[in-house]
Amino acid sequence: SLAAEAESFLGHHAKMESYCREVLSQESISILEKKDVYLTKLNSLTYAEMRFEDAIGLFLTILADLGCRFPRYRIVGRLEALVSLRRTVSMVKQTPVEMLESMPVMTNSSKLVSAALMSRLGLCAWFGGKRNLFLFILTITKMVQMTLSFGLFEFSATSFSDLGWMTLIMMGDVDAAQSFAELALKMEENSKLLWAGKARLSFVIYAHILHHVKTLHSFSKPLLEGYQSGMRTGDKANAMWCLLQHVIALYMIGKPLKLIEEQCKLCVSQMMELKEQQQAINLRMRWQLILNLMGISGNTTELSGKAMDEKEFASSVTSLYPFLCAKIIACNFFGDYEFGANLALEKRNEKWFKLKGGPFNVMDFLFHQALSLYAMARKSKTMRRKYMAQADRIRKELNDSLKKRNPNIAHYVSILNAERAVLKQKKNQSKIVHELYNDAITRSARCGYVHYAALAQEHFADFLLSKDGNIEEAKYNIEGALERYTNWGAMGIVE
Repeated sequence: SLAAEAESFLGHHAKMESYCREVLSQESISILEKKDVYLTKLNSLTYAEMRFEDAIGLFLTILADLGCRFPRYRIVGRLEALVSLRRTVSMVKQTPVEMLESMPVMTNSSKLVSAALMSRLGLCAWFGGKRNLFLFILTITKMVQMTLSFGLFEFSATSFSDLGWMTLIMMGDVDAAQSFAELALKMEENSKLLWAGKARLSFVIYAHILHHVKTLHSFSKPLLEGYQSGMRTGDKANAMWCLLQHVIALYMIGKPLKLIEEQCKLCVSQMMELKEQQQAINLRMRWQLILNLMGISGNTTELSGKAMDEKEFASSVTSLYPFLCAKIIACNFFGDYEFGANLALEKRNEKWFKLKGGPFNVMDFLFHQALSLYAMARKSKTMRRKYMAQADRIRKELNDSLKKRNPNIAHYVSILNAERAVLKQKKNQSKIVHELYNDAITRSARCGYVHYAALAQEHFADFLLSKDGNIEEAKYNIEGALERYTNWGAMGIVE
C-alpha cells in the first residue's frame, strides 16, 4: 500500500494501479486492512482520471460493506440531504462550545475507515457535478454527527468547515457559516490529529466562506500554509487547490501582473508534474488571461497563446466556470461587452456561480457581468431595459453583501453605482455621475485595487467624452488610467 501511495503521489499511475491490484486481489485481507489502497485508487480515479461516476460507485460499494449506506436514487437522496443538513446545523448550534472544544478522540477502527472513505466520497461528489450534490451534503452531515457522537478523527475539522460551506449554499446563512468555519479552525489548532486535513480545511474556509467577513489581503498566508501542509501530508490535490486560490487572490487584490504571471508559470508546472490536471487546467486559463493583459500573447479577448488555446478547450463541469471568469474579464478590459452581457442573461444555477457558497472570485465574476450589462445598455435601445434589469439585480446582490459587512466588495459596488448613474442621469445631473466615478476611483486605489481604479477612470473618461463633452477632464482621466494600467503591467491594454 505504501508503494501504491508513493507512485500515485509521483504521478506514476500505471505502477500505482499494479500495486493496487496486487493488494485488492488478496481475499485474506479485510476491507479495513485494504483502506489505504482503496483510498489511493479512489484518489486517482477522482483527481488524475476525473472518472467521478466510477469513483462514486466504488465508494458507495465499499461503504455499504462497512455498514454505512447512502441512497442510490437522487430524488430520495436530495430530500434526505436537505433534512439531514438542517438537523445537523441545529445539532451543532445546540451543542455547548465547551463540549465541542474538548471532545475525545475516536478509536473505533471501522468508523475511522468509514470516515476516511466518506471524506473522499464527498470531494468526488462535489466535482462530479450538481446531480451528486446530495451525496456531498450527506457525507458532511454524517461525519459531523460521527464527531459529535464518537469523538474527533482526522477529518472532523474539515467536516465542520464543509458544513459551514453548505450552510452558505443551501441556506444563505453567513453568520452560521462563519461560526462553523472558526470552530473548525480552532479544532485544527488544538489537535495534532487534525493537521493532516489542514490543506482541505484551508481551501474550503478561505476560498468559500471567510471572504464574506475578512479581507482577501489576509488570505495569502493561510492558503500557502494549507499548500505546504498538503505537500507534507501527501494531500497534493488540496495543496494544489490552495495554490490556485492563492494566485487568483493575487490578481483580485491588484498585485503586479508580472508577479502573477511568474506564479502561474511555476504553479502550472508543479500541478502538471503532480498530475493534478483539473487545477492545472483552471490556472492555465487565468495564466492566459494575464498574458493577454500584459500584451505578450498577441491576443486580447481570445484566450489562446502560450498557456492554452480556447479553440481546443473542452468544457466540463469544473472547467466551464473558470473559463467564463477569465473570458469575461478579458472582454471587459478590452472593451468587448457583448460577450459578458449575453453571459449574464443566461440562467445558471450551478453552485460555482453563487455569491454565497461559490469561490471568492464569484464577486469578481458577478461584477464583470453587471459592468458588461450596463455598457451594452448604453449601446442598445432595444435591449436596454432587459440589460438594465439584470444589471440592477446583480448590483443589488453585491450591495446586499456590502451591507452585511463584506470587506471585499465596496469597490465593485461603487463602480457599478457610477455606471448605473450614467444611464439614469437626467439633464444637468452630470455632477452626481462625476462624484460617483471619483468615489469609485478613490475607493479602488485606496485599497490597492489598481486595476479597478484604472478601469473606473477609463470609463469615467468615456463618459466625459461621449456625454459631458469635457475634453480636458477626459484627457486627464485617460492619462491617469493609462498610468495605472502601466504600473499594473497591462501593456496589452495600454498599447
